[in-house]
Amino acid sequence: MKIIDKYMVKGFLSPFSWCMVLFIVMAIIIDVFSFIDDIIKFRIPVTSLAAFYFYYVPTIFLQIAPMAALLSTVYLLSNLNKNNEITAMKSSGISLWRILAPLLALGLLISSVVFVVNDKINPLFSKTANYIRREELESQKARETKAKVLKNIAIYGLGNRIIFARNYDTVNKTLVDIIIHEHDTEENLTSKITAQSGSWTGDGWIFNKVIRYTIDNSGRILKAPEFFEEKILPLKERPSDFAANEWKADYMSYNELRSYIINFQNAGARLLRGLIVDLHYKVAFPFISLIIILIGAPFAIVNNRGGVLLGIGMSIAIGLLYYASIAIFLAFGKAGLLPPVVAAWLGNVVFAVWGICLVNKRS
Repeated sequence: MKIIDKYMVKGFLSPFSWCMVLFIVMAIIIDVFSFIDDIIKFRIPVTSLAAFYFYYVPTIFLQIAPMAALLSTVYLLSNLNKNNEITAMKSSGISLWRILAPLLALGLLISSVVFVVNDKINPLFSKTANYIRREELESQKARETKAKVLKNIAIYGLGNRIIFARNYDTVNKTLVDIIIHEHDTEENLTSKITAQSGSWTGDGWIFNKVIRYTIDNSGRILKAPEFFEEKILPLKERPSDFAANEWKADYMSYNELRSYIINFQNAGARLLRGLIVDLHYKVAFPFISLIIILIGAPFAIVNNRGGVLLGIGMSIAIGLLYYASIAIFLAFGKAGLLPPVVAAWLGNVVFAVWGICLVNKRS
């Protein structure tokens, strides 16, 4: 590694580390104060709070990593520009792309870490954090408030079953629009069960308007489907299991979400479209950290009177614009106005092209 690379890497990592620590602490403090009254009123144990925030940290990391990378890039380059070090490097024949190469490499590294955390760590940690919040932090408050209807419930149940319900009423303990896939020990689909509704009897589940299909390993229906006006199915899951497993893409890895989409092709076009957008976004999301460095760097080396503070202010504005664009494109994709893959990647592509053009202009 050349001296200039070491210099740039060291200059980036210090503010990046401080930003990460500061943002994580601030996020935790803000979240604690958002329900401090409940903590005092219900005497929530410190151990429960500590456990929740331990499992919540990966979610915070995913949210703040791009902005921390942007602020660190702008801080470093603004200081170098202020001290005319960028000018000196360029005068020595070093191109702007070569100057930015270590930062882009760090951006790629951060993006890789974000992908691993988002795909391998956060699904498990976010499920645990959500369980602790529901069972230990909000359980007493929930008893005093009206329960809600949960949407798009998915459970990987006992007996190699995948259970999907469009709605779950936590008050009446009823499921609506149910699809159950049963698999053998080698994960081959053996049967598909649909039901209009299902109710908890206290001992088990009874379903209405049930249709059962027997399926072979190739996915073909072996015989005529069986119809039942009312049928008790031997599900081991209880109402609390459905209440604790409201579907979220954050709770699934890329492969789990892809399997979920394959298993529930008949869950409805609107839901399926949203799932496919989320699937593509799981791959597109990590690249935000790299692209936001690319787009922020040219603004940091523009000569201005405001110096570092103005650069940081501009970087925040850029970050907000970037995130807003991504949110809009994702909404268009889920509404059917853009193809899912385009909706997931369009924000990244637009800002990457903009960043490349700005760097070439400053070179």
